[in-house]
Amino acid sequence: MQTKMRVAPEATSVGAALAQGATLPATWYTDPAIFAIEQERIFRRCWQYVGLLEQVPRPGDYFTCYAGMAPLIVARDDAGVLRAFVNVCRHRGHQVATAENGHCSVFQCPYHAWSYNLDGTLRGAPGMRDEPGFDRDQFPLIQAQVDTWGPFVFVNLDPAAPPLSTVLGELPEFVARTGVPLREIKRRARREYIIEANWKVVVDNYLECYHCPVAHPGFTQLIDLNNYTIREYEYFSTQTGPQKDSAGLYDASGGVTDGFYAFLWPNFTVNIYPGPGNVSLNLFLPLGPGRTRAIYEYCFVDAVGEQEERDFVDFVQQVQMEDISLCESVQRGLSTGYFQQGKLMLRQERALQHFQRLSYQFLGDNPA
Repeated sequence: MQTKMRVAPEATSVGAALAQGATLPATWYTDPAIFAIEQERIFRRCWQYVGLLEQVPRPGDYFTCYAGMAPLIVARDDAGVLRAFVNVCRHRGHQVATAENGHCSVFQCPYHAWSYNLDGTLRGAPGMRDEPGFDRDQFPLIQAQVDTWGPFVFVNLDPAAPPLSTVLGELPEFVARTGVPLREIKRRARREYIIEANWKVVVDNYLECYHCPVAHPGFTQLIDLNNYTIREYEYFSTQTGPQKDSAGLYDASGGVTDGFYAFLWPNFTVNIYPGPGNVSLNLFLPLGPGRTRAIYEYCFVDAVGEQEERDFVDFVQQVQMEDISLCESVQRGLSTGYFQQGKLMLRQERALQHFQRLSYQFLGDNPA
């Protein structure tokens, strides 16, 4: 029997309302106390996507990233083992690595020059031989669990968390069925935005296409929403729809024929559009109760040309910018005090309900 992720004790009132189609209360998107509890109960306990294996091909390669608001280093040690560490020096708390990526034989904190081997052990600290009883074995970088799915790197800050495969479930198989050769894709473009909205508002928006006919004319031209399918699983959900037309959008000939959009709890999405091998990734990092850092990565197989890449990225970016405007307006509405709880249209917003029920499952009733 698979081990379940640890969650908050079940309660009734919010959960019962969610089961009947209500949304989460507005305060769950605006209250700083709830945001702080999310960091502990969700982002320090769950597997989260942080980057691609292509970023760390050799021993000594590393990149920095975040799990929730916790800074991390992902690196290849001298033996080529993939490792993840909390990016905080054990001396006074300064971040050890300050570059987004690089190559090194040792990590050295820029504050007082404590240095760490690539396996996280403390290599040395100025003056340590003059400090009675100093034991460098007591001060390694704090390790996080690290695992991979295809080209994707995931971390988990909870040493007792179940393996990544428990959370992924059948998702890798579903992605394989689309026909995209996942191990052949390479990242070619990356965009990053600050969205003035709670991270859950951004995820909510992703998880329904009820708004697509109104807000996304390009997407609606491409995907047949009359045959759009939504499915929910334990820790992920999928949305699929056949290609309708791509004239004037980008070259969607060859390769994948249906759109496939998967959300993986808590804040990662894998998007496969019709056309030759493409995978776009969304990561929504919480910065505050009303602020989210959105990272969009665009990956392609080698056969996709530069013009095809530009046309595709421009098309998806247009959809993303439309969504950013929507999310920021929702956050403003949630913050007025005139919205308490909404009503979902469950035929089209089931994946959104699934996400909100997972949020409730981890936070419990009245988390603040």
